Amino acid sequence: MTRWIVHARAAFTATHALQRYNGRAEAPHSHRWEVAVRVGARTLGEEGYALDFHAVRRTLEAAVAALDGSDLTAHPSIGTPTPSAENVALHIARELGPRYGSMGGTLLSVSVWEGPENRVDLLLDDDRDGVW
Repeated sequence: MTRWIVHARAAFTATHALQRYNGRAEAPHSHRWEVAVRVGARTLGEEGYALDFHAVRRTLEAAVAALDGSDLTAHPSIGTPTPSAENVALHIARELGPRYGSMGGTLLSVSVWEGPENRVDLLLDDDRDGVW
């Protein structure tokens, strides 16, 4: 199967506190979070490109802007059961999957960096595993 993959990346700063880390709740602390997405398209459009880079990036930037400066522990879909990088990735996937679908793309993965070194990747199967 041939697939073109468009990448976008954006960042935000937010506070969180894992609710159970090594048996107890963490103290609230902030990170610079980075989020990268991979969006696939099976064909090129009439203009000769798969998806508009700018539209893919703007859509991601809007999703992370809503999290910028927030307390992820209090976020209704990220904070429960704990505001982990995994829950950030899942939240972003649920927000962006349908939006990229309306552009003719398929969200393939969401990567979230909690600080500069720690990253989690959410790889989405074709059946979406019930993500949306």
